[in-house]
Amino acid sequence: MKIIQLQITGIHCASCVNVIEKNLKKREGIKTGLVNFALEQASVEYDENVLSEQEVIAVINKAGYQAKIISPGQRPDMEGHQMTVNSGDQESKTRLRRFIVAAILTIFILALDFLLDIASEETMMLILSIGLLSVGWEFFKVGLPALFRAQPNMDTLVALGSGTAFLYSAYVVLFVMEGEMYFMDVAFIITFILLGRYLEARAKGKASEAIKNLLQLAPKIAHKFISGQEIKDIDLDQVQIGDRLLVKPGEKVPVDGAIVDGSVSIDESMVTGESLPVEKTVGDKVIGATLNSNQVFVMQAEKIGADTVLAQIVKMVQKAQMSKAPIQKLVDKISKYFVWVVLAIALMTFFGWLAWGVGSGQAIFYTVTVLVIACPCALGLATPISIVVGAGRGARLGILIKNSEALEKMHKITVIAFDKTGTLTKGNPEVVSISGDKNILEIAYSLEQNSEHALAKAIVKKAKQENIYAQVVKNFRAVTGRGIVGELGDKKYFLGNASLLRENNINFTEAAKDIIKSGENKGQTALLLADSEKYLGAIFVADKLKTNAKEIIAKIKKMNITTIMMTGDNSLTAQSISSEVGIDKFYARLMPAEKVAKIKELQEQGEFVAMVGDGINDAPALAQANVGIAIGTGTDVAVETGDIVLVKGDLAKAVEAINLSKATLKTIKENLFWAFIYNSVGIPIAVLGFLNPAISALAMSFSSVSVVLNALRLKKAKL
Repeated sequence: MKIIQLQITGIHCASCVNVIEKNLKKREGIKTGLVNFALEQASVEYDENVLSEQEVIAVINKAGYQAKIISPGQRPDMEGHQMTVNSGDQESKTRLRRFIVAAILTIFILALDFLLDIASEETMMLILSIGLLSVGWEFFKVGLPALFRAQPNMDTLVALGSGTAFLYSAYVVLFVMEGEMYFMDVAFIITFILLGRYLEARAKGKASEAIKNLLQLAPKIAHKFISGQEIKDIDLDQVQIGDRLLVKPGEKVPVDGAIVDGSVSIDESMVTGESLPVEKTVGDKVIGATLNSNQVFVMQAEKIGADTVLAQIVKMVQKAQMSKAPIQKLVDKISKYFVWVVLAIALMTFFGWLAWGVGSGQAIFYTVTVLVIACPCALGLATPISIVVGAGRGARLGILIKNSEALEKMHKITVIAFDKTGTLTKGNPEVVSISGDKNILEIAYSLEQNSEHALAKAIVKKAKQENIYAQVVKNFRAVTGRGIVGELGDKKYFLGNASLLRENNINFTEAAKDIIKSGENKGQTALLLADSEKYLGAIFVADKLKTNAKEIIAKIKKMNITTIMMTGDNSLTAQSISSEVGIDKFYARLMPAEKVAKIKELQEQGEFVAMVGDGINDAPALAQANVGIAIGTGTDVAVETGDIVLVKGDLAKAVEAINLSKATLKTIKENLFWAFIYNSVGIPIAVLGFLNPAISALAMSFSSVSVVLNALRLKKAKL
């Protein structure tokens, strides 16, 4: 199966979306076809052994729309989105030109109708109206064929409304020579709707600014080492994995990679949302498009093109914006039948007013008003435009929402389950206290200086912070499951757990036992040091809580959400961490399958569960949860499995994600309410003859724009 992204022109309402999706679904070889009204894009999954790309495009084109692939070039994700941005800008300009032409023609018609008194003014108004119809020909090109295919849409309503008014007025001018004419109404209908579509196109462009901004982050060139110290500037697309690149102060990092020479402060806020620069040195990873604050450094390219973090972020945001929230699926079903209902009401209006005794011209006038006021633009835009803006806001905050369903579901959470290591804690053990002789850290550092064990790294880090130098170790050996043994000068030392010391006949005082027990009760690991004769002291190592973990858990509990911790660690450590951070419940010594079982158990009890984790062992639980929240600094498997990714691993983003979900859903409901109210109130008023087509066209256009503007408030919503 293959997935392609398409840019589609001619989508103007939810009915258009339904028509395209229905035609795609009917075509053999197409598995799924999702169309996003707000983005005017489609994502189509099809069997390339059955269909070609051009045949997929033909399905859409036959329905009266124009589709084109948005995946050319070496870097498809980036260039495809650039094409989308450019095409959106071009459409806004085209719509502005059409509106200006229509407005000029309308002014002439108004002048002829109210200000000027010249011969053959009716004929001139007819000619000007023909010009207006040509400017608004898109309504007829799409709307009438859709009606003949029994798949009417908004353009069908506009075409029938303006077309009927024009034909009746033309008949009066050419054959009757007297009677009511509605050229002015034709002019207003087309002009106001073109104005509405221009404003809508501009507003939708603002809704997609998240993608634009992300695209603009990528630098255009890279400084590549050709041979020795010779450097050549190359286009970013020419960078290959393994290339050595120079990055100057104030420049953006060209691609993802690792520093091979130099130390630097990197501003990663463009990708992570974090304002503080991050210190990097040799061996540290750097992310493409982040900003080199202060020093020249050399890096080696590791990920290029569509594999970079920036490209993946763009891809995730686009995927979320393309997906459909459950509430949108309900709206799609309603809009599927909406146009048919409107056509039926319009026919009843026409024959009802004829039966009431008004003339055919007046009956047509009321019918046209019904057709125009009922256009379901606002209804179709209500949900997708909110999802687009919400997902874009999340991207700027460092919250990647991989599908809109997750964005909608977040507000339902009743329980959040946290993994411990790397999620609530930093994931890197640190020395928290030292008990014993003053030179205990120096001895431990000397013994552990070449070890790769996590606890050894904690000791080495602490010693370097204290500017301690290591001594030369002789006869070093590791004792599996116990610790290490080595000689410094003429003394033999033991560093490890209590078993190692007991095996070597080293005793503890009662005071030492109490100190060790106290540390272990706090969830700390005690590394005991002794020489051949006596116990010297202990270094206590623990995986510290993330600085804001306690604050975040408190905020979540204020939302009436139960917090639990699930860890594979021992009960003492789990209890200590959960007490310190304020977790409601904890479960220790859980294997991955047991974490899944615990989430299932909670779900069976009626809880709506979110899982927050970062490791490979968390992936099954992330998949089982109603919403999986992956820590972006964790493993690729966890990130791939999660519905939402917290780019920098900051737990505060989990709270913001919940608040963003609530704000987005609130906006969707507001939009749907006003869209339904607009049609529910507007149609009866039009049927009863209290509106005219011009006012209907203006109201219909601005109802769509108001929905978009309401959604844009999400960009500034307080989270």
